[in-house]
Amino acid sequence: MNFTEPSHKKILGILFIAFSALGLLGLVFYDFFIDFILNMAALENDPIPMEAMWIFDFIDSILWAIAILFLIPKIVIGFGLVNGRKWAMMPALVYGIIGLINFPFGTLVGVYSIIIYTAKPSEEEDFDRRAN
Repeated sequence: MNFTEPSHKKILGILFIAFSALGLLGLVFYDFFIDFILNMAALENDPIPMEAMWIFDFIDSILWAIAILFLIPKIVIGFGLVNGRKWAMMPALVYGIIGLINFPFGTLVGVYSIIIYTAKPSEEEDFDRRAN
């Protein structure tokens, strides 16, 4: 399999977009779920003390900060890869390496991105490039 073909970079871009969009949807679902649980707890006439509410807000802020740092840029990089932009190549490799810790799907996408960006062209392709 020839990993130097541009189609692999487009596939990687689609994977970046899809998994990042799923991550953002999961985060939105988490927000709604936590709000639902806190509202249900407040209906029991036993309101959650305001001293404890900061914990939920703090966790939510951390999760949204992670989304801003990792998920949103991966969507932008994914669109760059799909459209064949040169600027998206290095950030895709960096975010692919960072994504290795996101087991199991991030690991697979990270390994795929490393393989794509470290693949050497075959001797036949190298000869064709030098001939032109």
